[in-house]
Amino acid sequence: MRFGALVLSQDEAMQIEGCLRSLEPADPIVLIDSGSRDATLALARQACPRIEVLEREFSTFADQRNFGLARFAPSDWVLHLDADERLTSELAAELAALEPPADAVAYNLASRTFLAGRQVLRASGFPVYQTRLTRGSFRFEQVGHGQKAPAVLGTLPVLKAPYDHHPFEKGFDHWRARHERYAAAEAQILRMVGTGPSLRAIWNDPIARRQWLSHRVSGSALRPMLAWLYLMVVRRGLLDGRPGWEYGRRRWLYERMVVRQLRGPAPPA
Repeated sequence: MRFGALVLSQDEAMQIEGCLRSLEPADPIVLIDSGSRDATLALARQACPRIEVLEREFSTFADQRNFGLARFAPSDWVLHLDADERLTSELAAELAALEPPADAVAYNLASRTFLAGRQVLRASGFPVYQTRLTRGSFRFEQVGHGQKAPAVLGTLPVLKAPYDHHPFEKGFDHWRARHERYAAAEAQILRMVGTGPSLRAIWNDPIARRQWLSHRVSGSALRPMLAWLYLMVVRRGLLDGRPGWEYGRRRWLYERMVVRQLRGPAPPA
């Protein structure tokens, strides 16, 4: 299967070259940059001279990806990555062999998370699926700090091979600032949607299962500890060694951020 790629970036000089060089099998490649103030764009053009660069102020992840999808033909297949993500050789091979049915519009993919150069599979809950391969005609909906496929599409098919994610390269302070924003967005969604999806809806959908669990514990003081126990004990994250411990600590901190947001005053309507 022939496919293109859509990449999002903002101040990603440390990561952009690795991302774009991994995308050698993709054509075309479109980069949506949200006002980088470092060398991101120069390094992007150097790493991939055939890239199309579009500059657009960031609004939401769904808006950015939908804006970029307009550059592709409706029937094109598009792989969606952020600058700190990589196309793996396994996924490239699976995409090359893929023969989507005529009515297919999107696929879910899982990412392998890296911390300090080592895979963190158990503690990260791998596999966690997101909609990252779509037709050019596809449009995302915003949810929390990310994006999702429209609910009317139901459960999407999944690909077996993962892409790689390197979210911790900019240091702890950058991670904390970014996740404070993510926690605020998640808390807003939890306030709006009440109890979340039903048990029937989550039975065969891992994304819906995570949402259901998040809603059930929502603002509970136990939320950080429950998340830590699930990832480190139930999912055996303790076996990931020191990177697993560090990942579990950061996940615990993030869940504390969400609880703090939920217990604070609700933002004006």
